[in-house]
Amino acid sequence: MAAEEAEPSGLETLVEEAQFRALADHAPVMIWRADLSKGCDYFNQPWLDFTGRTLEQELGHGWTEAVHPDDLERCLRTYTEAFDARREFSMDYRLRRHDGAWRWLLDKGRPLYLKGRFVGFIGSCVDYTEARQALDDHRKALEERETLLSELHHRVKNNAQATTSFLSLQASRASDPAVAAALRGAATRVMLATLVQDRMFRVPPDAGVDLGPELATTAQTALEVTGRPGITLDLHLEDRLTLPVAQATPIALIVNELVVNAARHAFPGGRAGRIRLAVRRAGPGLGEVMVEDDGIGLLEAPRRNTPQGCLGLHLIPRLARQAHASLKLDGSQGVRATVRFACR
Repeated sequence: MAAEEAEPSGLETLVEEAQFRALADHAPVMIWRADLSKGCDYFNQPWLDFTGRTLEQELGHGWTEAVHPDDLERCLRTYTEAFDARREFSMDYRLRRHDGAWRWLLDKGRPLYLKGRFVGFIGSCVDYTEARQALDDHRKALEERETLLSELHHRVKNNAQATTSFLSLQASRASDPAVAAALRGAATRVMLATLVQDRMFRVPPDAGVDLGPELATTAQTALEVTGRPGITLDLHLEDRLTLPVAQATPIALIVNELVVNAARHAFPGGRAGRIRLAVRRAGPGLGEVMVEDDGIGLLEAPRRNTPQGCLGLHLIPRLARQAHASLKLDGSQGVRATVRFACR
């Protein structure tokens, strides 16, 4: 039968302890150790240099005298609960430096076992005051930015609503039918663009836009607002495409313009028709949006700034450039617009 492993002698224990302390005193972090009483029986030299106190002052629970009063209860609770459960912990608290300044420490502790026997805890601390301050400053800047953007959005929305009302009022007073139609068209365009912008504003800053559902909502709203009966909207959302707000917004406005133009001009005389919206992945890293109708098509290049001139078709190429997208427009049989863009 194998002999049991001999317990280390007192001299061996002293040598091991001396080696541990020599290594710990040269570590680039603050190190502490606690025994089974939960009181600390060792702090390395970087800790003592930080606090400006002696080892005797720190031993046991003396170290808590330098913990900020507002952090002490939370600090001790976290430490005690982890000690009793013998589990690792991580916490931060303010500790008074030798010059009296309060500094934020990130303290990580873990159970200490020797030859399989639990003998206490050991931990390390780093001063992360500057990093924490930078994070706080960044958080405050984001909050201020969100407040500013919210106020700006509110004002722009109110101004857009006022503009829509003004255009509609002028349309009702216009004696020339062509002028009245142009004013009503402009009012509708401003209102629909405002709805798109309002939805985009509600997307969290760190989230992308799920393009399919957004474009479906845009197309359905545009068709409803035009009030044109007898037109069916077919949706083919084949793939999930996620885009940042800055890219998704002009693409949504493109769909908005295409649907409005189709509802107004593709089906003259009240005839019925169909508008199809497709969203798919055209290849690796490449998305595609297609809007097509089975209307009369584009018999000739439309003139700008007239009710019959489909002003939206002149705006669409500009919106495509904003989205860093390519645009292909075919008006021989109905109108088919294909927008391609990079996506993830």
